[in-house]
Amino acid sequence: MSDRIYLSIDNVVLPVEPNRGYDLDLDDSEQVVETEAGTFIRSVYRNGIPSINVGFWCDLEMLQQMRTFKNQTSVTVRFFDPLATADSQGDRLVTELMYVTGYKETLKADTADGGIWSVKFKLEDLSYV
Repeated sequence: MSDRIYLSIDNVVLPVEPNRGYDLDLDDSEQVVETEAGTFIRSVYRNGIPSINVGFWCDLEMLQQMRTFKNQTSVTVRFFDPLATADSQGDRLVTELMYVTGYKETLKADTADGGIWSVKFKLEDLSYV
């Protein structure tokens, strides 16, 4: 994995890359209405609403951190967006307030130090709720 940060939750960097445990979707909130005259009016309320699917393998220490995130009402998420303006270090990270949904963990290998775990969840934009 490169040194670039693609995703972090509350300053905890997750071991993911695009198409390797991290999928970012940017959706638009819109409404299309047909008028009495038969014309259509499209209203876009918000562009680029982020939704992030996350999945990776981790040790017991990171699993415990992920468990705390799933129980929080909101988390601060920084994610890589290639269209974002680069900061002073050249990173293109966007910060959003999000929440964890669909959390699932699976023990993949039992080891003396707590095992290897598979963690999957989705991060949804909280400001759109």
